[in-house]
Amino acid sequence: MPKHYLESVKQQYEELPYPPRDPADEAKRLVHTVGDNLVVVNHFCFRGRLDLRSGFRCLVAGGGTGDSLVYLAEQLRHCDAEIVYLDISESSRAIAEERARRRRLTNIRWITGSIMDIPNLGLGEFDYINCIGVLHHLESTERGLAALNSVLKDDGAMFLMLYGKHARREVYDMQELLRDYLPPGISIPEKIAMTRELLANLPPTNSFKRNISFWDSETSPGGYGDVGLYDLLLHSQDRCFDVNGIYALAATERLNVAGFPERSNPYDPGNLLASPDIRRRFETLGLQQRQALAEKISCVSRTHEFYLTRHAGTVATLDDEENALLLFWNLFGKHAALSQQIRPGQLVTYTDGDRTLSIAGNEMTRVLISGMDGETPISEVYDRVVAEVPGTSRTDAVQELKRLFDFLNPAGYLYLLEPGSHGIRMIDYRRYPFT
Repeated sequence: MPKHYLESVKQQYEELPYPPRDPADEAKRLVHTVGDNLVVVNHFCFRGRLDLRSGFRCLVAGGGTGDSLVYLAEQLRHCDAEIVYLDISESSRAIAEERARRRRLTNIRWITGSIMDIPNLGLGEFDYINCIGVLHHLESTERGLAALNSVLKDDGAMFLMLYGKHARREVYDMQELLRDYLPPGISIPEKIAMTRELLANLPPTNSFKRNISFWDSETSPGGYGDVGLYDLLLHSQDRCFDVNGIYALAATERLNVAGFPERSNPYDPGNLLASPDIRRRFETLGLQQRQALAEKISCVSRTHEFYLTRHAGTVATLDDEENALLLFWNLFGKHAALSQQIRPGQLVTYTDGDRTLSIAGNEMTRVLISGMDGETPISEVYDRVVAEVPGTSRTDAVQELKRLFDFLNPAGYLYLLEPGSHGIRMIDYRRYPFT
């Protein structure tokens, strides 16, 4: 059988499995891949209505050392679900298998192979396909997407991650410099050693040197170290995309871009610009154009994480009042406590790592937030507002919830799902906090 992968890419991931993971860490942490959180998937791709309890099938294509795989399998361990792991690297698979073994996860099928082999593997169709950081390392991203789409159910969804164009400019400058600087034919360890020596001696005017702290999580000893350095700067096949490129890629398979789940604020110019007049001009543009311009304005999207579906209209909305509101991220389970802090005319400030969330409150806000429990239908929450806040109409409650949703959802703090239909035993995110 011919090889459907680049030999240099396979060699890299055999010698340097990515990301570097120690299976012993499974005893003390769960790595969250937010786009694979099944609450988030349900919100963006299945209108909040997906029932996972019977026959749900996932493909993790290019599963690497297992972050997405373990996260999905942990969420689905109590369901009748199957997860198929596929990767060309035996070294990466060995790490992923050991991580799953330590967690006693038994819902995984293991395959060593290429994404390009998928149409011939007889895997059947999948409800959900994860492919993070892989398609941009293929000879043809388009053919890779076609291979994935060949096994996607008609009502299924994909979650992809591709490198961003504008926030990685200095990376591509550095890659070009290293291609010209490093002697041909040297080993991977020799390339790493010479690259580190060069980085240490670059002048401060060098574009990568100016922003090197931005890439510490990849290249520093406290981050991914030599594994991350090689993946970032020395990869033999690396293609980047801007927002328009993502839409064009999706169009090659007639797929719909269902959303950017990893805190979509950077894709909205209104969150990036202080001038109300300028913000109003952007509001007259179409969604794709606004997102494309926002990427160029912010220059922070080192990667693009997004969902693809065969059909439009898969994102849950407030119009479906049978959906419930779920306060999420590190606000999960804090709806009652947060609502008690609401005081009319005052700001409630919540600090989440390096981010500060300020909520302007009134009595309607207090009641609405108290109902963000993932179980109470929106219609019942509206009824509570009208009953508990004198002089308030249902229209008032609808408008206030829209204000809250438009503020909290793009920041990743609020999602919608049909009560009881998600079919998973939700992870206790207080035990495994998002980091």
